[in-house]
Amino acid sequence: MTQGYYAGISGVLSNQSGIDVLTNNLSNVSTTAYKGSTTEFADLFTQAIVSSNGSSPTSDDLGVGVRLQAASIQFKQGSLMASDRFNDLALQGNGWFGVVSNNQTSYTRDGSFVFDTSQKVSGDVNSSTARLTTGDGQYVTGTMLTNFAYNGEFDYGDKTTNAAVGAYVLNNPTSDVPLAGVSKQSTLEFPTRLAYPVTPTTQTHFSGNLGITDESRTISSDVISSSNEKNTLKLTFTKSATQPSDGVAWDVVATVTSNDGTKTYDTQNGQAIFSTSGALSSFNIPSVNNNGTPVSVDLGTNYSGVISTDGVGVSGSSMSDGISGGTLTKYEINSEGTIIADFSNGRQSAIGRVAVYHFQNDQGLTSEGGTYYSASDNSGKPVFWTDKSGNAISGAEVRSGYLEGSNVDLAVGLTDMIVMQRSYEANSKTITTVDEMIQKALQMHR
Repeated sequence: MTQGYYAGISGVLSNQSGIDVLTNNLSNVSTTAYKGSTTEFADLFTQAIVSSNGSSPTSDDLGVGVRLQAASIQFKQGSLMASDRFNDLALQGNGWFGVVSNNQTSYTRDGSFVFDTSQKVSGDVNSSTARLTTGDGQYVTGTMLTNFAYNGEFDYGDKTTNAAVGAYVLNNPTSDVPLAGVSKQSTLEFPTRLAYPVTPTTQTHFSGNLGITDESRTISSDVISSSNEKNTLKLTFTKSATQPSDGVAWDVVATVTSNDGTKTYDTQNGQAIFSTSGALSSFNIPSVNNNGTPVSVDLGTNYSGVISTDGVGVSGSSMSDGISGGTLTKYEINSEGTIIADFSNGRQSAIGRVAVYHFQNDQGLTSEGGTYYSASDNSGKPVFWTDKSGNAISGAEVRSGYLEGSNVDLAVGLTDMIVMQRSYEANSKTITTVDEMIQKALQMHR
């Protein structure tokens, strides 16, 4: 009968541990990215019952208790909850964010990240960067590009209010951020003052039909100066007083002015001659000066640009290269984890990428508390998934502006608690029953 004691006590203890696991799950039902645990029980051991003939067609084992075999963490996806911050991140699918503190790397799916600031040049507030961190100060890791650098002499356009120059300047706009190796991931830093550099206009191309009537025609094009001014290049066509024997000649005045017309930077005079069929034969204004930058003037060749013919409507259009400079307006993070800077000139560029780590065995990760986990021999080392070409990929969708909720199912947890409570009571009853039986046996002995 003493085995009944042991079985009952082991049942009480095991179910108590199960209740502990359940209550911990339920207490974290609102914890961001919390992963609940499930209890696994196994019999303690068995004792063979010796039969009279030494063999039996049925089992002759007598169980003597139960034990808590494991409390396994369940890594199933939690529901996603929308937030109003782009730096809140959630993973849709398998994977982990990596965070580092004191050279120790941990892994989490809690993407409720915030920013702290750091100055690359001590005492220069314009050199500040915002580092992506967890709420308790661990730095989120990823790949940062080297396509921008701090320029202490760059005029960001706010010297009057800021009283100082200096900003990070983009030097190679891109949309692609290849992930570096797992061991080469670093802290993610967002420059607070990032400028898209001006690319002055060097080429313009004009097209259209001047017709053949003796009326002045004008075709204009926007041109960007090296000082980030949007100026106007205007071509004015007037029928030449002296016409060739074959074809049509037009006098051309090329003028570069400020956009409001108050400043004139250059004026060039020339002539365009067209064949009797209207195709361009020659043009002698190769370029104009756009406030220090030479800009080529291209009317095309034959029928590919400007023509002068009858029977087709008069028209004019232009194209030019060059990009206006811009300043940072906001950051965003796309589904691949790429950090994209948006600029006031309508341009974008990637500057980095949030790393998403994977493990051969997530169940082997060691819980550190606070939704953090660390790698172990059982989990294997962190890796990046790759595509068929061998390029590292995220392997999960990064959702900016969302947080992953706890994966604890409240209804299941409450139901399991009722079952364990009843089991606990039953095992308690077993102990009292065995005690009464022993007491009865002792009384019989008397």
